[in-house]
Amino acid sequence: MSSKIERVEMIADKLIAAVESLCIVRAGYPYTYEQPANNILCCVREFAFDLKNGDSDSARRSASELTGGLLSCGSRRVTGDIMLDFILDCVLIRENAFSLAAASGRRDEALMLAMRRELNALKVISELDEGTMHKLIAECAAANPAPDSASKFAQAAWSGASGSPVGREMNQAQRARLAPPESCWYYGDFELRDAYCADNELELVYKRFIDEEALGALADELWRFFSKNGCGDFLKYRHFYFDGTLSPLPELRGGSYVAFAESEFGTLYANAAAFLNGDSAKPMLLCGRQGSGKTTLMLELMDELPELHTVFVTPGVKSAELFALLEKLRRQPLKFMLLMDDLNPAALSGLCEPMLPMNVLAAATSAVPVMQSFFEITAELPMLDMDEFIRAVTVLLEAEGASMPRETVRSACLDFKTETGCELNIASAVRVKELLQS
Repeated sequence: MSSKIERVEMIADKLIAAVESLCIVRAGYPYTYEQPANNILCCVREFAFDLKNGDSDSARRSASELTGGLLSCGSRRVTGDIMLDFILDCVLIRENAFSLAAASGRRDEALMLAMRRELNALKVISELDEGTMHKLIAECAAANPAPDSASKFAQAAWSGASGSPVGREMNQAQRARLAPPESCWYYGDFELRDAYCADNELELVYKRFIDEEALGALADELWRFFSKNGCGDFLKYRHFYFDGTLSPLPELRGGSYVAFAESEFGTLYANAAAFLNGDSAKPMLLCGRQGSGKTTLMLELMDELPELHTVFVTPGVKSAELFALLEKLRRQPLKFMLLMDDLNPAALSGLCEPMLPMNVLAAATSAVPVMQSFFEITAELPMLDMDEFIRAVTVLLEAEGASMPRETVRSACLDFKTETGCELNIASAVRVKELLQS
């Protein structure tokens, strides 16, 4: 029996030491339940302390809370093991001091040494599973048995209560409580079940973590990964919007693009492509009246250049907020287009082109040319004449597999202009297309 007690205590001590050695993935927070990662780590630590204290009932409750935390913490389902999913999420996806330093290209040897130690500690925690926990709970219960029937009769006699032979029922209930539940920790094989923008690189790192016995040896590889691909949400999303706070755009719905402004599009595309290839960024402005297709053309530009990450800046952003955003983007190894749709010139107050980070291309849309000393490249979308308008409607119809005779389209366009008096632009072309389909 003493050997089992020693084994349980040894495993408990290893788990406690592993959790308490973590400082990077805990992001400096104390052992509280305020952060999902800390909640789970607290459960591991409490489970281990319950074992050391010989309290199998509390250990069972801690194990249940740990399972609940792993199921609800939001870790990406990848490996087929919810504990390993959590470990990978802590190291690879959630921002921490190590990933931020690596993304900015600032190598810190103290952080590198701490991360090696931390990866080895996480390896210990990753080896905990439901089967091991319930075996440890059973060994803890066997080493600290409940009082037998004679003890219960004696306790009842001393207290003046009537005793009853409940030992057998208590043992049956205890055995039922100690029976391991059906496992939910293992749910399948390794698979990328959703899509992150850095998946080509992430998949390789995931597999290295699964195969590697000494995780500490992966610290340098991790550094190279973050220094190339960025960290945090930049690994998951390509598009963001900024209204004072940077938030991801998981999905971006494109507009109805019509290739009628090939010259203007070509000018912007050539500048953005040169930026991606390492040339200096030249701020660019796309002008045009409302409904002329400015935003749609910019979305098409993003589709043509998938290596370009995009941050949409809302018109109400203040200059101080914009400067803070630029500093955040500066610390990532990615290329960004900062798109200020419906430009508010006040947001750029105090900003000049040399102050832009080398990895940020400033782009904006506006009804009229503005800040021409800042925007080195300006393209202006012309108004459509009737022939171009008819072609735009035809292209929109064909894009949805609804081709119609030219005369039908022409009559609808003429009627629209006569009846509404609206300008001939892309927004109007979309309306005519919808009328023809109704």
